[in-house]
Amino acid sequence: MPISSSVAAVDKALKLLYKAGVPNLSYNKQALLNRIPVKADFTGEKKIMALQMSNPQGFGSDFSRALANVSSVEQYRRFEMFRVQHYGFVQVSGEVMRTAVDPGALVNVWKNRSASVVRGMQNSAGRLVYGTGTGRIGRVASSATVGGFTQITLETAADIANFESGMSLSFYTADSFAALYRRDSGVTGTQADFTTTPTAFTRTVSAVDRDINAGTATITLAGSTFAVSNGDIIVRDGDGIVPDGSATSYDTNARSPAGIEQWIGGDLIGTQPVGDTLFGLNRASDKVRLGGQVSNAAGRNMVEALQDLEANILFQGIGYPTHIVANPLAIGNLKKSALSDVIRIPAQDPKQNLNFQDVVFVGQNGPIPFIQDPFCPMNKAYMLNLPTWSISCAPGGMFQLVDFDGVSVLRQPTSDNYEARFASYYQIGCDNPGSNGYLYNWGA
Repeated sequence: MPISSSVAAVDKALKLLYKAGVPNLSYNKQALLNRIPVKADFTGEKKIMALQMSNPQGFGSDFSRALANVSSVEQYRRFEMFRVQHYGFVQVSGEVMRTAVDPGALVNVWKNRSASVVRGMQNSAGRLVYGTGTGRIGRVASSATVGGFTQITLETAADIANFESGMSLSFYTADSFAALYRRDSGVTGTQADFTTTPTAFTRTVSAVDRDINAGTATITLAGSTFAVSNGDIIVRDGDGIVPDGSATSYDTNARSPAGIEQWIGGDLIGTQPVGDTLFGLNRASDKVRLGGQVSNAAGRNMVEALQDLEANILFQGIGYPTHIVANPLAIGNLKKSALSDVIRIPAQDPKQNLNFQDVVFVGQNGPIPFIQDPFCPMNKAYMLNLPTWSISCAPGGMFQLVDFDGVSVLRQPTSDNYEARFASYYQIGCDNPGSNGYLYNWGA
């Protein structure tokens, strides 16, 4: 009997016994995401995140004037948060389910694939925690045809941490997802000859070049750079890159969670995809207390930029930063500086696999530890008051098996496949944005 294609796809795990298990080479530690407490309390349609903006103003040294202002009361504001959804699927044929198990295989395919799907969902959430709610994980610097395939050079080389081989991607002309580029009848094959259309499309990653020693990183896509048939979609320089299915636009049915750069916008709030309003609250009345501190660190010493940002946060008197989050590459540059305000201490966690030493910043209230996260955007530093952050999810956990009806494994009616479904229903929240901040162009 011919072997099925499903078994053939995993035959390397079936033929020989080498050792127990196969190493998983994907990221397995979401450094910041793992530090944010998860609350499985998000029931109902929305969750209210309330904060006090000001104190009563009915006081003063003159009795009558203080009495005249007695009607003034403390002011409150609230965010009306909604959940976002994220799904993962596992499918394995019945034959593989019966045969790709110990001791006849390197791995139990069903268990390994299920764990890998959850890990992939965790990685996705670990990327989006830094975002602006659009789901964008990179931007096209340039594209070319290499060996008959589209090769994309990323605008920021460190963004290569966000990409995996086999990932399906969409390319948009802006974070607003306003248009895609499509070839129309009668035009030539240059980028300028293509017009726009809102039609969605996807391209698949066939190769990832993570060697960033030269300062660049590339992904290779299936298909040529410029379409040869009328109506086909192309990739253009400057396009934003979004994993297929992550989001189409903010505040629609297909959404990404509100990330740090959406909560902490400072004077950049009006330029964000959501403008001044986040979760129903217009933050223009007090962009610092409702949107935190943001500073451009271009051309400035990395440590001095951190010092100034911390001072601006402490000046507000509504909280203080407890951690600084940055990319390991940026931390590497910081370690090279011989400034006394950054010290190195032995790592406390011997299992830590992202760095060999912890680094702390000597702040005004004492040492502030760094969190090194490969998903953190390069040239940015996030100075966070971690106790103000939370992830609210539906009961059952942030990443849960869809088995509310008691059925955890499904049989496909038209095939020999078994299927399991995983889901996340959650939102990222901050109950005191003003005690947080971030630097952009940090170390640039």
